Amino acid sequence: MEIVTPHDPEARYSQKVTAAGQRDWIGYRDHQTETCDETSPNVIVQVLTRPAPQQDIDALDDIHQQLTHQGFQPVEHVVDGGYVTPDSIHQAAMTWDIPLLGPVRDDPRAAQRPGFTKEDFHIDWENRTLTCPNGITSPPWKPTLDDGHPRWSVLFPRKACRECEDRPKCTGNVEGKGRRILLLPEPQQKIQSQVRKDQKTSSWQRRYAIRAGCEATVSETVHAHGLRHCRYRGLAKTHVQHVLTATGTNIVRLSGCFPPGTQGLCVITFCPVSSGEAA
Repeated sequence: MEIVTPHDPEARYSQKVTAAGQRDWIGYRDHQTETCDETSPNVIVQVLTRPAPQQDIDALDDIHQQLTHQGFQPVEHVVDGGYVTPDSIHQAAMTWDIPLLGPVRDDPRAAQRPGFTKEDFHIDWENRTLTCPNGITSPPWKPTLDDGHPRWSVLFPRKACRECEDRPKCTGNVEGKGRRILLLPEPQQKIQSQVRKDQKTSSWQRRYAIRAGCEATVSETVHAHGLRHCRYRGLAKTHVQHVLTATGTNIVRLSGCFPPGTQGLCVITFCPVSSGEAA
């Protein structure tokens, strides 16, 4: 990979788009995982340092592997949207037996089809067909690839779509074409449909609100402990800095829970939250 700074040959350029705007940096990316129990202080239990261009979701499997090797079995792993796809939810459950809680991206083209989303169609997995809300059934779907991943391509007959009065809000009024839908493999498609439905409910949003604590941890480690300022060169030494930063954060939190001269037992329920941060 191209060297972008003479001060650290292993540092790389990356950018991240957040609600506050686009952030550009040269360096690394820090992933923090902490406990989230309402009756005890949140403690950072795992730190992963990766090259800056590596996306959050690409680090998830390593996070779960390390948590498992450390002997932690999460009740539920709460993460932000950068770690979540139907594939990652399925992978975490099948490989590590870890339930993943986070938002799945909505259909990016939903605004072009305000009438019917993919979830409005009935899927017949046995016959490999889709039936639209107006009762039109597609021909059997065909295998395809999307970004290198296996998918099922469903194309409704042009004639049926042209004659449908709901065509403008279903197909986006694309001339001469029937509605086309990409389905994920069955387990991932069921996950996507269910999570998209659940994440709109107040009960799901209350569960997910616990992740706000991890954002507070990012703010604390950045502003109080200088996480974004690399004091060393190279990935290995930068990781040491990230671990020491997490350790110092834990000491501050535990000292607040048990000030000098007190005795007690701090019981931690391991329901972790994770966040990736520029460093």
